[in-house]
Amino acid sequence: MHLDSYAALGRSDLCVSPLALGTMTFDAARPSSENRPEAIMDRYLDLGGNYLDTGSGDMKAGGQTVVGSYFAHHPVKRDRFVIAAKFGGDRHSQEFGRKAIMANVERALRRLRTDYLDLYWLNNWDIQAPLEEILAALHDLIRSGKLRYFGIADAPAWKVAHAHLLTQSNGWAPFIGLQIEYSLAARLFEIELIPMARGLGLGVVAHSPLSGGLISGQYKRAGAATKAGHTAQLAQRPDEQDLEIVDALFRVADELGTTTARVALAWAIARLGVSSTVIGIHTLEQLDENIGALQVELSAQQTATLDALTIPNPSVVLPSLLQNVAPLSCVD
Repeated sequence: MHLDSYAALGRSDLCVSPLALGTMTFDAARPSSENRPEAIMDRYLDLGGNYLDTGSGDMKAGGQTVVGSYFAHHPVKRDRFVIAAKFGGDRHSQEFGRKAIMANVERALRRLRTDYLDLYWLNNWDIQAPLEEILAALHDLIRSGKLRYFGIADAPAWKVAHAHLLTQSNGWAPFIGLQIEYSLAARLFEIELIPMARGLGLGVVAHSPLSGGLISGQYKRAGAATKAGHTAQLAQRPDEQDLEIVDALFRVADELGTTTARVALAWAIARLGVSSTVIGIHTLEQLDENIGALQVELSAQQTATLDALTIPNPSVVLPSLLQNVAPLSCVD
């Protein structure tokens, strides 16, 4: 598999790379000889990559600003990319309605220096938000040409299904994708969200495939102390199951002559229903390391060995937003 082994995202004409380049790690305020976003984007594009996931600019504007600066200097490259942004409203102001969405899109377009977004993720759905108002606003943005498609991230399956019915009954544009956290250390969503996505024809984009660095190989049983800085905020301290996963990843990596991070990414990339997997990159070396996962082929036995470590347990109490469990299987 290569970066240009594109897959259609759901029932749309968006074809995306198996690895999406997450840009929220880019920081224009702290350039360095190692963190060179323009060089990273150039190399990603040269290798056939086409999907930039710029995240929520309202949470961290730097990544979108850096991407916008890149397109200002290389305008002809804009149409070679699928550009995604994310909306997640300010929970303190409780602004999740039409006005907030419209304003968020306009800010993202200005930062990214583009006239339209290929994909817009509605993130962290709020139970207080008027769903009909949100869907109507997204539909109007598509009709205006400012959005091509939209998807939903980290929402319960019953709410995605509810939204799907509303779009059908009102003739509005539907969600075409679902973005979820998905890794060997986070498989609970296999119980309901993956079957739902397959049943509704939604393309799945996985984020955090290394669980914030937790299963990348940087943590071992010897010296598994908490790391400092950004990694510590994401991963904290690995527990016993995490260390068992890392042990197995090291064994498989040794068998294949590769790295633990590549094995963990290869596992995520190959999951049923996943169209693309988002990687956060700081350096060119890290980009090359992660892209190398596309050349890793896990045997059926190796996959089964890794799967057995974290079989999703339907009896586990789900988070409050995910109380209604979907069937374990569905008809495509």
